[in-house]
Amino acid sequence: MSAAGGSSRVARRTRSGGVPGTRRGLGPDARGAALERGAMSHAVSKTTLPGGLTVLSQTLPDRRTLSLGVWVRSGARDEPREQLGVTHFLEHMMFKGTESRDARAIAASLESLGGSLDAFTTREHVCYTARVLSEHLPQAVEVVSDLVCRSRFEPAEIEREKSVVREEILAYEDNPEEKVSDVLAELLWGDHALGRPILGTEATVGAFDRSALRGQFEPRFRSDQLVVAAAGGLEHDDLVAEAARWFRPPEGAPPAFDGAPGPHRASVRHEPRELQQLYLSLGGRAVPYGDPARYALVVAETLLGGGMSSRLFQRIREEAGLAYSIFTTLDLLRDDGLFAIHLGVSPEKGREALRLLREELARLVADGASADEIEAAKMQIKGSVVMAQESVSSRMYHVARQELYLGRYTPPEEQVEKVLAVTPEQVHDAFRRFARPERFSLAALGPTEGGPLGAPDWPADPA
Repeated sequence: MSAAGGSSRVARRTRSGGVPGTRRGLGPDARGAALERGAMSHAVSKTTLPGGLTVLSQTLPDRRTLSLGVWVRSGARDEPREQLGVTHFLEHMMFKGTESRDARAIAASLESLGGSLDAFTTREHVCYTARVLSEHLPQAVEVVSDLVCRSRFEPAEIEREKSVVREEILAYEDNPEEKVSDVLAELLWGDHALGRPILGTEATVGAFDRSALRGQFEPRFRSDQLVVAAAGGLEHDDLVAEAARWFRPPEGAPPAFDGAPGPHRASVRHEPRELQQLYLSLGGRAVPYGDPARYALVVAETLLGGGMSSRLFQRIREEAGLAYSIFTTLDLLRDDGLFAIHLGVSPEKGREALRLLREELARLVADGASADEIEAAKMQIKGSVVMAQESVSSRMYHVARQELYLGRYTPPEEQVEKVLAVTPEQVHDAFRRFARPERFSLAALGPTEGGPLGAPDWPADPA
């Protein structure tokens, strides 16, 4: 259970160390699309209960298990600056005791039935998830509703959990891949909430008390701020009946939501640290989740760094032998987005890797990509969701995120049509708009030869 560090880090670590979703551009995967029309189509049912609780389901009659999620419509970016980390801390506290269960009983509640219980916090949402056999739908709904509606927030448990979160913060600081993403987030979003760490700081976490937690819980966990989503072997009417029976959210005032970030001014920051590798993250702004331009951008991102056949992997790892790991990420938010590149290199190879990376970006901006590359990227997008559709959890994430970002469900078949309809000129335009190297900020963590990296190593256009 924890949160992603940089907004580009969209693979959220969870309580059990799992990954609830890897990309956010189109569905459960930002390279999300689906099979040919009708091949995997399943209707999504939606009911809004009195009070505003949204209930969504996708019934898969051949499945014997289901995935259930309760999603909060706000995330870490919506917390007050002086309470940095409170969203993530609330997630922790939900597992520390309710009116009818202690922490041990919560842990055993679904595991004793062969299921599992988990949670994760992102910049824009919090999700509490359960995986169970279909026959245990009533128990799953009751347990998750108990967490999000009837947690006690006992002072002794709060003090104990502060120590746990402090250790998580320290572990996070020791993880260079996560840390460099946080540095990039600061460069991209500046003083905006998107540039602040989801975990908070030792100082802000140390100041939390029951009053502070209740003050955030009551407005943000109201009925109209929750979405209950499920996919797998279940009937919608059964889910609605169980949700109506068990959910009794607080009745706080409407929550406050963070505003849109200001413009990005590209810059460079290098934090020297005694490590074996130099970690580099570069990024620029993208588009919001609902922007139609995302389809071409997802194709461009896949082509650039989405796998072993991508431009950057082939040029910088396979041909030049400069990096073991190099990949791109795309994070599409409610009002903006982030397009990023991540790589780890030996300290003496950092400047050469940046030079080749800049050359490749400039080439794509100037010339675009070949038709064969673009078609291959589209097929990679299609294949990734075909496999994701095999997972009831991926389906649940997709259904929920469509509701949270768009207020409606877009079938994967419709998404794949839009991806396959993307033209070479649209992909070229995406590179021209979002991949200009001078508009990327550079975050670096670790040692280098020849002194810290600076503006001469990555000339940026701050305008």
